[in-house]
Amino acid sequence: MLPNFLKYIASQNLVATGEKTLVATSGGVDSMVLCHLFHDSGLPFDIAHCNFQLRGEESDGDEFLVKKLAETLQVAFHTIRFDTKLFAEQNKISIQEAARQLRYTWLEKTRQLADCQLIATAHHLDDSIETLLYNFTKGCGIRGLHGIPPVNEKVIRPLLFATKKEIIAFAELEKIKFREDASNLTDKYSRNLLRHHAIPVFEKINPAFQKTAGENIERLREAESLYDFALDRIIADVVEKGASEWRIDLKKLRSYPAPATVLFEILKPFGFNNSQVRDILQSADNQSGSIFHATTSLLVDRSFLILSLGENIGGVYFLHKIPSSPVVLPDGLELGLYQARLPPSLDGGPNTAWLDADRLQFPLLFRHWQPGDKFCPLGMSGKQQKLQDFFSNHKLSRFEKERVWLLESGGEIAWVLGMRLDDRFKVTDTTKTIVKAVIL
Repeated sequence: MLPNFLKYIASQNLVATGEKTLVATSGGVDSMVLCHLFHDSGLPFDIAHCNFQLRGEESDGDEFLVKKLAETLQVAFHTIRFDTKLFAEQNKISIQEAARQLRYTWLEKTRQLADCQLIATAHHLDDSIETLLYNFTKGCGIRGLHGIPPVNEKVIRPLLFATKKEIIAFAELEKIKFREDASNLTDKYSRNLLRHHAIPVFEKINPAFQKTAGENIERLREAESLYDFALDRIIADVVEKGASEWRIDLKKLRSYPAPATVLFEILKPFGFNNSQVRDILQSADNQSGSIFHATTSLLVDRSFLILSLGENIGGVYFLHKIPSSPVVLPDGLELGLYQARLPPSLDGGPNTAWLDADRLQFPLLFRHWQPGDKFCPLGMSGKQQKLQDFFSNHKLSRFEKERVWLLESGGEIAWVLGMRLDDRFKVTDTTKTIVKAVIL
């Protein structure tokens, strides 16, 4: 075990000469073996233990065992106790997620205070295989198939070369004391289901399943490296990056294999999902002018997909919330929006619109009219009218029509700015909160 441990550290460049590591130690067999391997290899390290106070006396017993190990190995011992249940309730997350957040936040803080350069966790090959299978089952791209990485910033995993069986055999051979967490024996958690039921089936098919899976993980990591290498070059070719927007060349995008995958990788950092990417490409095939939203917005133009890095995109202005300052539309029109309770009077003339706030869906869009647009003009008892006919009735010239702005909410026109409110968005007796929109 020790030669393989040192060989793996060297092959993955995990620890440089003189670096000290903070070893996260729960008291289970994996982390207790990891501490002994650090000690036996002569690598400098401290021990860190989190008591999540989830198992009463058993949690305290884990803490006591780890403390005794630190004394035996004569290394510094760092410990903390968390009210994990309270943290989970306050943040509306699972106990597992709460423990993970508390653990890594405290480990990083302790690493800095203890003058350690690295944090080591005791994840092993079985954990990596379970991660791959879990991600595959839940749905993932190529990056979900590489298992647990050996390095993640300051965190290293020096035991990924070893199986659980090898770790237990080493502990028994070296008479290393450890404590078993009873929760590992239940099927309460998804990973335990995989560990206790799915993986034994794979081992019946292939007795060397873990070794084979480990080799597959390495091949998938290499394939991921090639994927990223190609992706960087494709993105550089198809995306024009400006200060306020990115323009994605549709012709170039479609010239490459798997355009949907390439587009997803471009848009994923902005919150777009796979389903939206498919809809975007389908919209680009059928018509331009469609707008899609995530943490920002994307406009489907004739030859480009235009990704906004601000509020303005391809002549369309959108708002994700009521702004604290006036909005300036692309042609210079200035607009104020304010949220308030119902006032005693709704005066203001055609340049003011009073809208029922509960009817508005964000983001709000400000755009010019398009052929086929319809709305329900206030005063027509909810009857629908083509915007083209509405403009004709008001004797607007073609150029005047092109300058009119529309406020759109949830795919419906809420206000023809300076002309008419839509009946569906008007203030009624049941209105609780209003939005006042004013052309300044």
